[in-house]
Amino acid sequence: MKRTSALALAALFSAVTVVVPPSADAAAGYPYANSAVGKTDKWGFSTRYCTSYVAYRLDKRGITFKNAKYKGVFFGDAGTWDDKARNAGLTVNKTPKVGAVAVWGSNMGGGKGHVAVVSAVSGGTVTVQEYNVRVSHGYGKRDIGSIKPANYIHF
Repeated sequence: MKRTSALALAALFSAVTVVVPPSADAAAGYPYANSAVGKTDKWGFSTRYCTSYVAYRLDKRGITFKNAKYKGVFFGDAGTWDDKARNAGLTVNKTPKVGAVAVWGSNMGGGKGHVAVVSAVSGGTVTVQEYNVRVSHGYGKRDIGSIKPANYIHF
């Protein structure tokens, strides 16, 4: 019996343990940072894509999507969010503001567009937090470069 217990303990402690260090995406608090890519999240978007991350950030502010819908309007692909936001009665314009959602059309996201959350505006510099741009299926923070968003949504 002692030999069996000793072997069982040896097997238990010799198992390979992988420790994943905290990364920028985990630091941002996104709950699907370590999930499989492309699963449906609790808001109805695909995990580890920009729409899911933005839905998460909006949810933290009490703005909740259900089945990818907000105020009864289906938002779907990122590149159409500005049109969908207008249909939902939201303000959509060219003015960046902290907390607004920046929307790029089909010139980004493999033709499906892109959305990101504005985290800072200073002079002519707009900083966004996003998913799946410079880090494949991961979190990133950057100053907007030459490819400007088409619009900003003010939820």
